[in-house]
Amino acid sequence: MPFWSNPLLKHLAPLLVLVSGILYGQETLIAPTAEIDPLPQDAGLLDTSFPADRPEFPNVGADFYTSDDLIDGSPIASVATYPRPRQSFRSRLYSAMTEALCGCDECYEPKWNLVESASFWVDSARPQNRTRFRWDYGHNMILPDRAEYFWARVGARGPAAQPGSLTVNSLDYHEMSMYAETAHGNFSAFIITPYRSLYMNEAGHSAGFADLHIGTKSLLHDTPMLQLAFQMTTTVPSANSRDGLGIGHVALEPALLMALAMTERDSIQAQVAQWIPLGGDPDYQGALLRWGISWNRIVWQRDQENLATMNLDFVGWSFQDGAYTDPILGQQRANDETYFYLGPGARWLLCGKFEFGVGGIFALSDRHFAQNIIRTDFTLRY
Repeated sequence: MPFWSNPLLKHLAPLLVLVSGILYGQETLIAPTAEIDPLPQDAGLLDTSFPADRPEFPNVGADFYTSDDLIDGSPIASVATYPRPRQSFRSRLYSAMTEALCGCDECYEPKWNLVESASFWVDSARPQNRTRFRWDYGHNMILPDRAEYFWARVGARGPAAQPGSLTVNSLDYHEMSMYAETAHGNFSAFIITPYRSLYMNEAGHSAGFADLHIGTKSLLHDTPMLQLAFQMTTTVPSANSRDGLGIGHVALEPALLMALAMTERDSIQAQVAQWIPLGGDPDYQGALLRWGISWNRIVWQRDQENLATMNLDFVGWSFQDGAYTDPILGQQRANDETYFYLGPGARWLLCGKFEFGVGGIFALSDRHFAQNIIRTDFTLRY
């Protein structure tokens, strides 16, 4: 089915239009003018604390004045200041980078806020105390044993092939999971307990608890503009892989997480994770790079504890090794291919404690895991 004729995408088209309008209407930074208006006779001192040497305003940097000298009859006196030489783009970029990496307001109090962690497909950088209930619906999944990421090799540790094919040609699935995270300072530990229900068309139906995921998160850098964290997740093969509920082996996933504040209402969230299988089928298991970036924006806010956000996610799975089972050709190499997905989402925070969100992603490539994935979250923070 062509991507643009996807029925689920048609239903979410108005949401995509709204997201594009929001992203188009971003605030712009306007440099102040260097012209100085004369002061009235009863004017007091001008504020001389304006940072004329800020690199983002390279053309600004003339004299400042106080009320002891005369300009057009007004008592103004010059304060000894010196214009900053014009800086190159590289110099201004370096200054902005050092401000993000090193600069920190002494009054800054690290705390969680929704806009820096609103993505549905990119993990949040800041450790939190929370319990999240998530429901995923995946439609039209193909090549499910690719690199043994979703389940184990068909006909081996994985499910049996459907009649008339070498694999399970397609399936839909529902997965309900509970995510529990406990944080202390800049460190947290979490566990994910999923329950999966598979509808494999001619191959039948199966349901049960899927593999457990346990992990830790460490916040490495925290400033008002930038947060960086390292996360390590371990997949524990606790499920029955022959029913398609697990992968049948251990897997490790180290990840680097980032949140970057763009404005008071906008944030970019990003993630790069390397999935490393251990003990799977030697021909089928394969490493892959899971990555994603999300633009998050506050679209409504009453106060810090009652607000709504919208986001746009662009995520991918880049296969580096392994194999998959083609319905006709059988075993094929899985490396050197990337699955691309794009989709919007929206979240609502109530009382700073209850959070509800709905999002979806849609495959941009001909080959994919699920063609569409709809995700619903309910989170309780404490």
